[in-house]
Amino acid sequence: MKREEVNTRFKAIMGARDPKLAEDFWTLDFREFTENEKVLMELELFAEDWHQLHEELASAFQLKKNPLAEEALYHNAFRKELDPMDYKPLARKCTWALADIGTEQSRQFLTEMAGCGDPLIEGFAQKRLDNWEKELPRKGRQLAVRSNPAGKNIQLDYYPNVIRELPNSGQQIIGYQTEDEIIVYQAFKPSIARYAVEHQQLGGADFSYGRMSWIKPNFLWMMFRCGWAEKKDQERVLAIAIKKADFEKILSQAVLSSYQSKYYDTREAWQEELQKKAVRLQWDPDHDPYGNKETRRAIQIGMKGEVLKQFGQEQIRYVEDITDFVREQKKLVDRKALDRLLIPRETIYQLQNRDLEQQLAIEK
Repeated sequence: MKREEVNTRFKAIMGARDPKLAEDFWTLDFREFTENEKVLMELELFAEDWHQLHEELASAFQLKKNPLAEEALYHNAFRKELDPMDYKPLARKCTWALADIGTEQSRQFLTEMAGCGDPLIEGFAQKRLDNWEKELPRKGRQLAVRSNPAGKNIQLDYYPNVIRELPNSGQQIIGYQTEDEIIVYQAFKPSIARYAVEHQQLGGADFSYGRMSWIKPNFLWMMFRCGWAEKKDQERVLAIAIKKADFEKILSQAVLSSYQSKYYDTREAWQEELQKKAVRLQWDPDHDPYGNKETRRAIQIGMKGEVLKQFGQEQIRYVEDITDFVREQKKLVDRKALDRLLIPRETIYQLQNRDLEQQLAIEK
């Protein structure tokens, strides 16, 4: 079905205002449409009161987890003409959909619903809020992690939503994290990446434990560094999970890669640290998806010697090749469609060992 035909049939459905004809919406072929274009059409139908598809549409929004639907789900949960039943099935589905979209805006909408004065809607919303942390694995867009035996996923969100929650300046560790793990990224030539995924550790004929190897917890900084997987010998991007305890163990052995007087008493003291420690820490300007510098600074960590060997052979929880995902998102960057760009849902990392803040030059 061609795009023009779909548009014509959709206009006919909307113009007829016939509940039976509305069912034809599900037969339309949207293969020539982007997801956002389809969602916008669903939202247009969702706003009408002359059909009985609202619960089905709310369920569709729950499955898609597209933040474009957040506001409509919130408002339609209160529209009595759409939800005349005493037990409010549409309102219930709207709260489920908001919970599964899982953004901070969705959470705010649920918080407002939990204090709205309608006991049923308050109960639906409060239950979702009470289970927010427990239901994290099902929230938002997800990048499947096939290599992890526990079947975990990396939660994704639209770039504007993620960046809205991050500081504009300072130098803090920002990355995707779970309760006990943090994701770091590395980009390699295909042979090294293939070995890492197959063996779930770093190694192989083309990987050298005699050189310094750098990890980056910030996804967009990694994209800048590897050119969205287009730079030579950086064509494959790996997402690597390690325990937060191991991450901080690495950080505790770090020394800044350049001398800065406010962190070291003398240049000689810094050089002495540089000779003793096997971990380098560097703060660089963060970058937006186009590669432009941000005021905020991102961290990268270099390892060598026994520290690198321990990381590569013992501390890795799982390795996932995310290159296909990276290339799909690069297409959106090229089209300047940042409203649809998906990235890992990164947040500020809170050090468990707060004594490390000065050593790592954390600046809020």
